[in-house]
Amino acid sequence: MIVWHGLVNACLTPPGLFLLVMAAGLVLMAAHRPRTGAAMVVLSWAGLVVMSLPIASTMLARAWESDPALSRPLPIGPRAIVVLAAGRYHDAPEYGRRDTVGTDTLVRLRYAAHLFRETRLPILVSGGAPLGGTPAALLMRHVLTRDFATPVKWVEASSKTTAQNAAYSWSILHPQKIHSIFLVTQAWHMPRAAALFREAGFKVVPAPTDFVTSSRRGDTILAYLPNAHALALSALIVHEMIGLGWVRIRALLPAFLAHRISHG
Repeated sequence: MIVWHGLVNACLTPPGLFLLVMAAGLVLMAAHRPRTGAAMVVLSWAGLVVMSLPIASTMLARAWESDPALSRPLPIGPRAIVVLAAGRYHDAPEYGRRDTVGTDTLVRLRYAAHLFRETRLPILVSGGAPLGGTPAALLMRHVLTRDFATPVKWVEASSKTTAQNAAYSWSILHPQKIHSIFLVTQAWHMPRAAALFREAGFKVVPAPTDFVTSSRRGDTILAYLPNAHALALSALIVHEMIGLGWVRIRALLPAFLAHRISHG
């Protein structure tokens, strides 16, 4: 299932989407449809260039990050902090060839530890092992307790998707009568994550981190030169847009049909 999702994502987001359209255009040009084919090649090339511009990717990301950072004083009501896993750092040589948390997860854990020091609310870490190995939640607990001196009360180590993060976290916290939470994840991931956690039954107070902010690069010609980082950021935001769109479409479908589509 995870591999299938990855293949679909590669075809629907840059650069795969533009490369597929470009390839289709070349086929049409060879099949004696030169105008249509050439238009597809030019448009896909132009789209790829635009998505690779730092100024374009930054504007896209900042428009997408709709949930602001938590203001002080902090909202009253949440009774737990839920932290979601992201990627992992496989076979880290400096850590004895063991897996540990990846950069995005580490950023989330740092902010969760900061939020814990302000609130003293119990923490739930959520994340499984979609491709095998040690569940991400166990790696997260290890980093929080050892590196940030922050206790973890609950470990949800079975989920493979954000939807499962939400459903399995609910199964842990609902029996504890905890329905209101601070949800910690990247600002670009928050719109989809918050929607899924609300769908699961939670009252969510978004606690986003790692915003895409302006930089001095935006004041120079570098903002208008394509680069791989900008393309990766654009692809990430497009992926999140598609994911949130699916969440909203699925909410309109009959329950049995949505379940069948989601689980193959």
